[in-house]
Amino acid sequence: MKSTVPPERVAAAPPDLDLDPRALRAEVDRLRSDLGALESRHAELRRLASFPEQNPNLVIETDLHGQVTYLNPIARNRFPDLETLGFAHPLLCGITDCIGAFHAGERVIFTREARVGDAVFELKICQPPEGALARVFAHDITAMKRAEAAIEHLAEQRRRLAQRVLSAQEEERRRLSGELHDEAGQALTALKIGLELLRGEAIEAAPALVDDLSDVIDLVNTTRERLRGLAHDLRPPALDTLGLDAALEGFCRGYAGRVQLSLDYAGGAVPGIGDTQALCLYRFLQEALTNVARHAEASHVGVTLEADADEVCLTVTDDGCGFHVRDVGQRRTTSGIGLAGMRERLELVGGRMEIESGDGSGTRVSARVPRKIAP
Repeated sequence: MKSTVPPERVAAAPPDLDLDPRALRAEVDRLRSDLGALESRHAELRRLASFPEQNPNLVIETDLHGQVTYLNPIARNRFPDLETLGFAHPLLCGITDCIGAFHAGERVIFTREARVGDAVFELKICQPPEGALARVFAHDITAMKRAEAAIEHLAEQRRRLAQRVLSAQEEERRRLSGELHDEAGQALTALKIGLELLRGEAIEAAPALVDDLSDVIDLVNTTRERLRGLAHDLRPPALDTLGLDAALEGFCRGYAGRVQLSLDYAGGAVPGIGDTQALCLYRFLQEALTNVARHAEASHVGVTLEADADEVCLTVTDDGCGFHVRDVGQRRTTSGIGLAGMRERLELVGGRMEIESGDGSGTRVSARVPRKIAP
């Protein structure tokens, strides 16, 4: 059936319209194509517009004067007063400096934290390309903050517990040192005197026993010296009576003699250092020199004690075989706690350990502690 265009429609058509049926069909096809393209663009816009609408975080847009121009559903439901309060709302009151930067033409993304009641939010503030607006993306980090606080609390409890354990250990060492020096030492001294008297009597009464008694007296002397050294290592008397510098120098001198090692010490008085820090540095030196003797294959060791107004630094340097610093956790002595343990002990008093080493290049180990522990 042939279609016809009513005369009145023809009369109403624009004068430049081509009424040829083929031209009309081409125009209709073009319009349909344009309509399809528009529908595709509208679908794309709807898809893009759904992103902030479905975002589980708060999405807020304001002008640069604080007037809220957009809230996604979760922001609207969580804080219905945002639209009326604008920058006066606790969530947004801390972003005025960002707005000032936007006014100045800066194109940066700012990060802020905001507290609203018991909730904490992390804000990302940026300016869209069209300018004159600010977009805020707010993420509720309350649970994360509570977890961080709980972890910090546990870490503080662990630190205090470790400090009490160390204090108890040092107190026990002090007690054992005193008992070895006073009771066992005095008993061995009395035994030696008795044996010497007995040997004097045996010269005439039983000459054959003199050599045996002399051997026993030598054994008593050796045992007494070992006990004295053990008592000294448990709690050096010089640390209490002469101070840190003298205690370190005395330990270096005695240790070098025992292990036949060339050792130079350079230090000076450190007035005002706390007892806990001084003892920690002394234990560090014990451990560091034990490591040198057992692992370094060194011929020379240098020990230096330096201090400034806030910090005290003890450094042990050797010319030995060195090691990979990443292996510190595995370097543990049979009689000590290892450098990894010393690092932890230093951290308990607010200090730190620094290690420089490499295969064949020797080792430099430093312990740094504050003069006083922060309350």
